[in-house]
Amino acid sequence: MVKTIPRLRRLRDPAVFEEILRQIGYQPVFRYEKYRTEYVQRTGAGKVMLDETPVGNFLELEGSARWIDQTARLLGFSKADYITGSYGYLYMLHGREHGTAARDMLFRGRRKA
Repeated sequence: MVKTIPRLRRLRDPAVFEEILRQIGYQPVFRYEKYRTEYVQRTGAGKVMLDETPVGNFLELEGSARWIDQTARLLGFSKADYITGSYGYLYMLHGREHGTAARDMLFRGRRKA
């Protein structure tokens, strides 16, 4: 399954694009905010990304399976620590654990109009 696609062009007005999506039958189901810091080594074999979200902080490792396993071990993690669920899934679990049912994962005090 393809997880991401390349950015094809810069959107000057995301609201216009959101309206186009609605007109062709797409509905927003989940919106989330995160702060991401990316780390790389000179070798460029992979990237470590620190994501700060409203429900916790997560590391994302991007590279070959071998590089991911080696880097995870260097950082003190094992395969048992791996999370492969989406942020939507993690947010749903967080809501169940904390008795919340908010639709979107936004930092407190921020709401999309």
